[in-house]
Amino acid sequence: MTGEQCSNQLGVAVARRAESDNTRQIGRAAAAPAHRMLASRRGLEPLVPWLIAAIASSGLYFGRSVLIPIILAILLSFLLAPIVALLRRGKLPRPAAVLLAVALALAGIGTTSAVILSQAATLSKDAPLYAERVAGKAAKIRAGVQQRFGFLLRESAEGGSGHRNASRARRESVRSLAPVPASGAVPVEVHDAPPTAFEEVQAYVVPALAPIETALVVLIVTVFILFQQEDLRDRLIRLMGAGDLHRTTVALNDGAKRLSRYFLSQFMVNCGFGAVIWGGLFIIGVPSPGLWGILAGLLRFIPYVGTVIAALAPLALAAAVDPGWQMAIWVALLFVLVEPIVGYVVEPMLYGHSTGLSPVSVVVAALFWTWLWGPIGLVLSMPLTLMLVVLGRHVPAFEVFDILLGDRPALSPAQTFYQRVLAGHPDEAIEQAEDLLETRTLATYYDEVVLGGLRLAVADVDRGAVERSALRSVCETTLEVLAALADHRDAGMPDANLSPTTSPHIRSEHGCDDLAGRAVVCFPGRGPLDGAVAAMMTQLLRRAGCQVRELSRDPVQRDGAAPIDIDGVHAVCILGLFDERAFRRLQPLAQRMEQGTTLIGVQRSDEAARANDAAPGLLLSLADFCEAIRAVGK
Repeated sequence: MTGEQCSNQLGVAVARRAESDNTRQIGRAAAAPAHRMLASRRGLEPLVPWLIAAIASSGLYFGRSVLIPIILAILLSFLLAPIVALLRRGKLPRPAAVLLAVALALAGIGTTSAVILSQAATLSKDAPLYAERVAGKAAKIRAGVQQRFGFLLRESAEGGSGHRNASRARRESVRSLAPVPASGAVPVEVHDAPPTAFEEVQAYVVPALAPIETALVVLIVTVFILFQQEDLRDRLIRLMGAGDLHRTTVALNDGAKRLSRYFLSQFMVNCGFGAVIWGGLFIIGVPSPGLWGILAGLLRFIPYVGTVIAALAPLALAAAVDPGWQMAIWVALLFVLVEPIVGYVVEPMLYGHSTGLSPVSVVVAALFWTWLWGPIGLVLSMPLTLMLVVLGRHVPAFEVFDILLGDRPALSPAQTFYQRVLAGHPDEAIEQAEDLLETRTLATYYDEVVLGGLRLAVADVDRGAVERSALRSVCETTLEVLAALADHRDAGMPDANLSPTTSPHIRSEHGCDDLAGRAVVCFPGRGPLDGAVAAMMTQLLRRAGCQVRELSRDPVQRDGAAPIDIDGVHAVCILGLFDERAFRRLQPLAQRMEQGTTLIGVQRSDEAARANDAAPGLLLSLADFCEAIRAVGK
């Protein structure tokens, strides 16, 4: 090949390389906008939930004139659905059952409104006298307070800052008065023309049309919901997805029945509460007792503060009617006695001890709906929030409402324990243990909660979410919890008190009992959490009366060590979190034991333990150790 040919080939190669470089640069330049767009989208992803929440809140606020009647109609339909179902069971056609239920509701609303208006009209005649008496009593209270605590309110000779400001304001107002003009002109006041009869009627009628219009809309929508109940349910099933038709149908029926039962029970309880208050105030002698009883029943729909608000007006009226304070004291005692009885005795008997809402969510929901819809939002806050929680429990897309607003724990007991020990908070873990040990034995707690939490820890290490060095801190915190529970004594309890999710091999035995006389040797594996597992097993065996001897893991598991001679031992327990590979590595160590039965456990993976899928000979739980030691000693 000549020099000229070599130079030509070299030039072609250089040209091709330059062309390739240009192509790469053009590709990078074309891909750069796409990468920037993808990065900007990823940067906006955290803002998407907040944007959705802002749009939903704006829609609820600006659409309240339409949404409030629809929500009231839905709640009224939940209230009337059991009555319609009861009439249908009496062989009454659906149209007749719906119309009869609505007629009963209208009759109740009309009767209640008539009682409120009549008693309010009677009360208004003597209102000025009552107001004067209340003002007189308030003046006496103020004088008594000033007499007893006057040293706190005493001012200087020149008066306090409020006195000086009032004097200055009076002097300035006197100076600002315009002098009478010398010409003797008479000041003239200009007034609007008196309203005509049509304007007076309009001023009274137009404000009354808004509630009448809302009531008609609620009534019409309620009737249509009750008529089309099955059709609306089918459409909702189609909207949520008809792929799992059975599960969706069961969830909707269960949620609708629970809501209907709860709303009807709460309505009946509040009506009974109002009736008791009505009768009590009538016996005490408070004027217009029916008005205050009805208001007490209605205001009790407002959580926490409704009863307190309902008690204020009767208390003030009792203070106005009675020259002394005896009547007011009786009214206060009436509310103080009736509310706890209804809240802590009657309501739990009817629909359980809990509404399904956490206390914090009830307060936050009351503030949120009041901010959106005013007083009507405060009354509807509890039913609306309960509807969202029930929807979240059955529809995965709305699960966020169940997590944020529901009363069910956000984390399982094992997850809660793992979070406490991972954060290094043994006091919180001990407090959780004391709560859980009220309904389960210590062995069950160790198997379900502590062992489950340690399995979560190793799972996080396996997937790289937690550093392996953090497991030593987890082990130390766990040992602190075990030391605090060393003196715990289980109370006798039946099998029904165990958790429904407890696996069968744990449910088979509450604890390690009836093991007196057994001699056991325990030593941990080499893992960072194996010491905690060995400590749990050692504690349970000693509580059961076993003679337990603990060995250090290093001399026992050292390569080339002499056979271990253990005289008079029933079982040797090698404890830790082991998978199938670690179990095979421990087999030579088990063969060096000259006496006793060698037991190895527990299963490292939580999924394998729940599925009862482990290598033959690898025990799954601490309860399996107890069963094996009991079988060896027979």
